[in-house]
Amino acid sequence: MATTSRIILYTLFIVLPLFTSAQIKISGFVKDAETGELLIGATVFETGTTNGTATNANGYFSLLSKGNPIRISFIGYQSEEGVYENNATINVLLKPGRELEEVQVKGQRFQQFNTTTLSAKELLSIPAIGGKPDVMKSLQLMPGIQAQSEGTSLINVRGGNPGENLYLIDNVPLIYVNHLGGFMSVFNPDMINSMEVYKGGFPAKYGGKLSSVMAITQREGNNKEWKGNLGIGVTDASFSVEGPLLGDKASLMLTGRKTLIDPLMILASGLGGGNDFFLFYGFHDINGKVSYRPNTQNSFHLNFYQGDDYLKYWSKKEKKSGEKGRMTNIWGNWLMSGRWSRIVTPRLFVNNIVSLTSYRLKVATRFTSNAQNDTIDFKSKYLSSVNDLSFRSDWQYKVLEHYNLEFGAKLTRLGHMPNYIYNSNSGEEAQFERINSFENALYVSNQLSLFNFLDATLGARMVNYMNDGFSKFEWEPRFNLSARLGATQSVNFSYQKVNQFAHLLYTTGAIMNNEIWVPSDAGISPSQSEQYSVGWKGEFFKGMFDTELNLYTKTLTNLATYKEGYSNLLGDGGWRSKIETGGTGASKGIEFLMRKNKGDWTGFVGYTYSETTRQFDGINRGQTYVFDYDRPHSFTFNVNKKLNEKWTANLVWVYQTGLPFTPVIGRQYIPSEYGGFVEALIYGERNSVRMKDYHRLDLGLACEKINQHGRKVIWNFSVYNAYNQMNPNAYYYGNNSTYDDRVNGTFKPLKLYQMSFFPLIPTVSYKMFFDKQTVAKVRASKQKRKKIKRTM
Repeated sequence: MATTSRIILYTLFIVLPLFTSAQIKISGFVKDAETGELLIGATVFETGTTNGTATNANGYFSLLSKGNPIRISFIGYQSEEGVYENNATINVLLKPGRELEEVQVKGQRFQQFNTTTLSAKELLSIPAIGGKPDVMKSLQLMPGIQAQSEGTSLINVRGGNPGENLYLIDNVPLIYVNHLGGFMSVFNPDMINSMEVYKGGFPAKYGGKLSSVMAITQREGNNKEWKGNLGIGVTDASFSVEGPLLGDKASLMLTGRKTLIDPLMILASGLGGGNDFFLFYGFHDINGKVSYRPNTQNSFHLNFYQGDDYLKYWSKKEKKSGEKGRMTNIWGNWLMSGRWSRIVTPRLFVNNIVSLTSYRLKVATRFTSNAQNDTIDFKSKYLSSVNDLSFRSDWQYKVLEHYNLEFGAKLTRLGHMPNYIYNSNSGEEAQFERINSFENALYVSNQLSLFNFLDATLGARMVNYMNDGFSKFEWEPRFNLSARLGATQSVNFSYQKVNQFAHLLYTTGAIMNNEIWVPSDAGISPSQSEQYSVGWKGEFFKGMFDTELNLYTKTLTNLATYKEGYSNLLGDGGWRSKIETGGTGASKGIEFLMRKNKGDWTGFVGYTYSETTRQFDGINRGQTYVFDYDRPHSFTFNVNKKLNEKWTANLVWVYQTGLPFTPVIGRQYIPSEYGGFVEALIYGERNSVRMKDYHRLDLGLACEKINQHGRKVIWNFSVYNAYNQMNPNAYYYGNNSTYDDRVNGTFKPLKLYQMSFFPLIPTVSYKMFFDKQTVAKVRASKQKRKKIKRTM
C-alpha cells in the first residue's frame, strides 16, 4: 500500500501541473465590513460555472477563474459580486444584512463528513449550568461525542478517552482544557470565532491523538473601534476588550475570567468546621491575541493564554502545640505562539507557527509544630509537567481549477517530568526524571474534484518519534472519497490511521487534578488507531433541513492505563510499575443528525448507537470488558426560537443509557494485619451491570436589549435539569453489619446506594457591552424622537 501511495503522490506532484491552462488567478480574505473580523466558511464562486471554494480557518481563499464575475457570500451578510484582474489579491468586506440562503457550489467545495461545527452564535444559544455557555458541554450534544459523566466537560469521542483528543487554538496545541475538575472548560466563549471537531477522516496535517481533533479559531480584535463587555454569572465574572492598533493595520483582543466563589469559601470554612481551618478553590484564565496586517499579502499574529486552577487549605495555629498545616494544589497551562501568514502568489498560501505550551500539576504540603520538647517542620512536594515546543509550516497550492495541494511539516520537542517527588523526612534529595522526546512529521494532501460529482482527498502523514534511544517511524495514510448524488445529497467513505506517542493517566471524580502525561518508550509502546467510516448527507426544502448519517468502526492498540488497585502516581518513584500497557479497544456505531436551519424555530435532533470495549492482560483476568464510559444509546433534542426582537428561548432534552459499573456479588471476612477481621467485598465481572438511564431537560431564556445608557446588555436565564431528575453519578455499597452480627445470626445484606449531584439548578448571568457605535445610534435615535415630538 505504501508503494502505491508514493506512486500516486509523485504523479500528482509532477504530471498534473503540466495541464494547467491559462486562467485568472484570484486570492484574498473575506471580512466583516464593520469589525474587520475574518469570515470562515464564506462561499466564493464563479458565476455561470460550478467552480467555487470556501474560505479556510484563516478567512483565506484561492480561485482560478475563466474571467466571469466572482460572487462572495456568507449567511447573515449581503453578497458582493465583481470582476477581478489576474493575480489579484483582494480584501472582500461583507456588510451584515438579512440572512441569505447558502449558495450551493459544486466542484471545488468539499463536503465535510465526520465533522461537527459550532459557530459563536450557536454556542451562545445553548443553556448551560451557571448561565454561561461552555464549548465542551455544547459539543456533548452532538452525535458521537459524549460526556464522561454528568456535569463534566471531559468528553469521549467514538469510544476514545479524554486524553485522545487534540485541542488546538489557532493551530497551537493546548494540553489541559478543564476547570473545576472538569465542571467547566478553559475555552472562553468571548474569544471563539468558530470550532471544527473531526471525529474521523482527519486531514493529513493533523495527528498525534487517536480520537478527535478540536480546532478552535480565535477572533481577531476589531480594527475599527475600541469595544468590550463585562459579564457576571453564578460561578465567575468575565471581561473582554478589543480595538485597533497602529491605525487600522493591527488589532488587540483580550479576554479574562475569574471565579467569584473564592472569598465565600474562605469565609464559610473559617466560620464552620470548628473554626480551625480555611479552604478555598478558584480558577482564572486570560487570552490575548494581537494581529498585524501591514498589507494584503502578509499578516502576523501573537497569541497568549494562561489559566490555573488552585485548591488551597491551611489550618490556624494551635495555641498549645503550635501546630499549623498548609496544602496547595495548582494545575494549569501556559501557551504562547507567533504566526506569520503570507500569500506568496495567488496560487500559494503559507502559514508558519512557532509555539510553546506548558502544563504542570503541583501539590505542596507543609506541617510545623513548636511543642516544648519537639519541633517539627515537614515539607513535601509533588510535580508533574509537560512542555511542548513546536514549529509548523503549512502550505496550500492551487494547482488546477479542481485540484488543491496541501503540504507541510511539524517539528516538536516534548519535555516530560511525570513524577517529581520531595519529602523532607526522607533525608534524600528530590527524586525526578526528565524525559525529552522529539516528534517530527511531514504531510501531503491532494484534494481533487473529478467528473463534476466526485471529490477525493488522498493524503499521508509520515511521523518519526525519538525518546532516549527509542525510535519509531510510522506512515499514516488518509483517504476520503465523496460522491454527489444530485444537487442536495452526497455519500462518503473515509479511512485513517493515527498514532499517539504520549499516554494520559487520569482518575475522575475529584476537584483536585491528577492528570499525568507519560511518554512512549521501549517499555510503553505508542498507541495506534484505525478507523473506517461511511456516510450520507442530504438537504431538503431548499436548505431548511439538512441531515447526516454516519457509520464507523474503529480499533485501538497499545493502550495504557493504571493497573488495578492504583489511581495516581503520587509519592512513588517507581511510577512505571503502576502502568498497565498493551491494551486494545474497539468501537463501532451509527450516528444521525438532523438540523433545522431556517424558519420561526431552529434546532437539531441527534442520535448515536455505539458499542465500545477494552481488553488488558492484567485487568478483568485478561477478558474483554465493556468500556467504563460506554453508553449504547444517546439522544439529544434542541429547539431554539426567537420570540420577538428581544427574547429568545431554548430547550435541550438529553437521554442516554446508564454507565456500566462492576457489581459486588458477595463479601467475606479476612484477617486484619492489626488483629481481628475486616470485611472485604467480592466483585463480579467488570462493568457487567449498568446504572439507571440518564435523562434531563434544560431550559434557557435570553433577553438582548439596549439599556437607558445606550449600551447593549444580555440577560441569560437558564434552568438545568428542569424536572429535577436525580441521575446517578456513582453507586456504592453499604450496610451496618459487623462480624458479631453474622455470628449472632443478625447479618444484614449489602445495600446499593446512589449518589446524585445535580438537581434542578436555576442560574442567571448578565453581560454589558461597551460599543461606541451602538451608543451613538441610540442617542441619535432619541434626539430624532425628541425633534419629532417638538414639531407635533
